Amino acid sequence: MNLPVSNLSFRRRGRVTVRALKKGDASAWSLLVAELGPKITGYGNRMGARDGDDVAGATFETLARTIGTFEGSESQLRSYVFSIAHARIVDQLRRSTRRSEVSIENTLVLLEADEPTEETFSDPDLLAALGRLPEDQRRMLDLRYVVGLSTKETARAVGKSEVATRVAISRALSKLKELIVANLREGGDDA
Repeated sequence: MNLPVSNLSFRRRGRVTVRALKKGDASAWSLLVAELGPKITGYGNRMGARDGDDVAGATFETLARTIGTFEGSESQLRSYVFSIAHARIVDQLRRSTRRSEVSIENTLVLLEADEPTEETFSDPDLLAALGRLPEDQRRMLDLRYVVGLSTKETARAVGKSEVATRVAISRALSKLKELIVANLREGGDDA
C-alpha cells in the first residue's frame, strides 16, 4: 500500500519516507527539511559552527546525494542525518580559526533536573560551559537532550554502543556540573 506522504507525520512515516526520499518525492523532502532543518541549524550553532543554516544546507545536499545508498528505518535516518551534520560542522570548524568565549554564571540550578531539556541547554552561560567539554561529550548531550534523539539513536549517530553512550552521557553531565561549580568558586573569589 503506497500512502501519500503528505498525509503522514514525520514520526509515523517510517520506511515510506525513505522510499519517497529515494524516489525524489518533493513533499517528502519538504517534510524532512521542515522537521529536521531547524534542529540541524540549532545543532550547528550550538556546536560552534559559524552558520547553522549553512550546516543544514550542506547536510541536506549531502543527504540528497547519498540517500540512494541509505538502507534503514526512520530512526536510523535521523541518526544518519545528524552524522552528516556533524561531519559538515567539523569541516566548517576546521576551516575556521575563530573561537568565541563567554563567561559562565550560576547555571547549576538548570542541571538539577533529573532529565535536562532543550530549555536547559539554551542558557548562554551553560552553553559556554558546554564549550569547555570535549567535543564527543558535547555532541552526545546535544543530540540526546536538545535534538531529542533517544539514547539508541544517539548511540547510532556517534558510532558507539547504547550502553557506552548512556555511560558517556552520564559522565558528560557530571563533568559539566564540575565545570560550573569550579567556575562559580573562581567567580566567588573575585567578588
